[in-house]
Amino acid sequence: MSKPRLTLVLSDYAFLFASDINRGLIPTELQSLLKKARFEAREAGYYQQLINLFAENTAAPNALPIAMLRGGSANSLCADPCYLHPDRDKLRLFYRDLELSMEEAEALCRRVQGLFEEFGASLSVQTADHWLIELQQPVDTEFSALEGLDGQTVTGFLPTGADAQQWIRLWNEVQMVLFDCPENQTREAAGKLPVNSLWFWGKGTLPRLQSWEHVSGDDSLVARLAEFSQSPYLRDTSAYKQINAETALHVMAFDKEQDWQSQLDALTQHWLLPAFLALKRWQLNELEVIVPEWGSYRLTPLRSWKIWL
Repeated sequence: MSKPRLTLVLSDYAFLFASDINRGLIPTELQSLLKKARFEAREAGYYQQLINLFAENTAAPNALPIAMLRGGSANSLCADPCYLHPDRDKLRLFYRDLELSMEEAEALCRRVQGLFEEFGASLSVQTADHWLIELQQPVDTEFSALEGLDGQTVTGFLPTGADAQQWIRLWNEVQMVLFDCPENQTREAAGKLPVNSLWFWGKGTLPRLQSWEHVSGDDSLVARLAEFSQSPYLRDTSAYKQINAETALHVMAFDKEQDWQSQLDALTQHWLLPAFLALKRWQLNELEVIVPEWGSYRLTPLRSWKIWL
């Protein structure tokens, strides 16, 4: 019988690994463990890497069915709030750390809802950062994924294909309505970025999925993928010792608003060190630690005994 393998996905951890200053916060035990691993750089974002862990075939970045996984239909699109910053003759897009409340999101949504009704669509707020468009007909236009665009210029990422100009026109009209609206005036007065645009994306159909014997993590997308792949799912798994499965996938998100050190200590003490010990005892066949937008660390029993660094 094959020995178990564990895959840990550390979403929102890339800023720690990619920065020399932040990397110094990573516990010494964790750094030593990762030095034994085989590292592969991967620039792909969280959504793409997570879906590829379930998909039988690799999904293209711009064909990720995020709208459907968020509870939409085959005719849905994501319309996530963002800030467009004019930089000389270019526009730069920012969507991280907007500090947008549900009250603000719903007020902004009401301001632009009429534009979508004229377009034959409805716009709704799922969470403050995740909005959804429901259309009457399938969309034949291609959209660029939002992941990876934070701080990038939008040139080269605008809609293409059939009806692309209509979507670009709608995108521009949304900006005109949101520009200097009362909600954004209040946000700017409070030192926050205005939410002056929406980014259309997330079109796609679900690929053929493979199941895992264990899936866990406090994330709605993980829960949906587990449901669609018919994988057993536990939201509140908090330690490696709680897993009893041949193939296990666990997702942990980093929360910048919470204590950084306690989160790193929990990752090290409850997950990586116990899994590392299981590798050395040949009770675990493989440990893969995926940090989206950074890379993947693979550890096997033989590498766990590696003494040269």
